Amino acid sequence: MAERPSREFPFSPADGHRYTAAGVPVCVHPEKVGMPPGSYATDGAPLVPELRLPNDITDLDHYLRGLMHSAAPGVLEQLIDQAVQQIPQAFPEVDVVQVLRRALG
Repeated sequence: MAERPSREFPFSPADGHRYTAAGVPVCVHPEKVGMPPGSYATDGAPLVPELRLPNDITDLDHYLRGLMHSAAPGVLEQLIDQAVQQIPQAFPEVDVVQVLRRALG
């Protein structure tokens, strides 16, 4: 998945797709599928980004909101599962349900 269309991934009018020089299909509109650019099939990059909570609790809501709102539907559930596990470890004083409600609202 590329950040945007480019000459590096030429368009094939025969089938309407873009390809790498090696002939691997490339998605050039990651915002439409809700995933960040990455070489998922080519390099075996994981489809679900690893949740990396901020060190400062004041950044938690903003970080989660940005991550959750840009996630693809299938990825969102897995990110929520990670958040439910990690937030109490990193910020034991935080109500996980309330944080997730704010992030997803």
